[in-house]
Amino acid sequence: MSSRPDPLDSDSVDDPRASELMENAESGWYGDSAFFGAMAHCPEILTAIGDVFESFGQGEHVDPSLLELMRLKVAESHQCAYCATVRTLEVREDVAPKEDAVFGEVDPEGLSRREYLAISLAADLSTDPHRISDQFFGDLREEFSEAEIVELLLFGSLEVGLDRFCIALELQTTDDSAYPDDLEYPLENPRPKTT
Repeated sequence: MSSRPDPLDSDSVDDPRASELMENAESGWYGDSAFFGAMAHCPEILTAIGDVFESFGQGEHVDPSLLELMRLKVAESHQCAYCATVRTLEVREDVAPKEDAVFGEVDPEGLSRREYLAISLAADLSTDPHRISDQFFGDLREEFSEAEIVELLLFGSLEVGLDRFCIALELQTTDDSAYPDDLEYPLENPRPKTT
C-alpha cells in the first residue's frame, strides 16, 4: 500500500463546489475524477483551479482542442501516465486524428500552423523554457494576439506543474472510469491505450 495521498470521491468532500467539480470530471470533462479527487484534500484550491480551468479556451483562436493538444504534449514530455491516458471528452474526437503529429517529434505536416506553434511552445515549456527565443515569439505573434500568447503560456505552465503533481502521486484512474487503472510511471509509451 502506498503512503501517497489517495484521491477522494465526491461523497467525501463537504465543499459543494468541489464536489460538483469532481462529479463533472467523472461524468464529463475527463470521464475520470482522480485528478480532481487528489486536489479535493484542499477543496478551496480545487475550486480555484477548477475556475481557472474553466476560463481557458474562451478566445477566438485558443479553442479547447488546441489546449488539449498542448496538454497531451506536456504529458508526453513528462512521461505522466495519468495525463497522457485521460482525454478531455468534449474535444476527444477532434483531437484524436492529430495525436500522431503531437507525440514524438512534433510533425508540422499533420497540424495547422497555429497548432504547430502552440504544441512547440508546450514542448519547450516542458523541457527548457530558456530556449524560447524572441524569434519564436515573433512566429507566435503572426498567429496569435498578445492576450492569446499569454493564455497559451499560462495554460502550458499550469499543465507543466500539474503534470508533476500527478507524477508525484503516481495518480491512477478511478475504478469507475473507462480508462485502464494500472498506469505505470514513468510512462514509456506516449500512446497509452484508451477506451
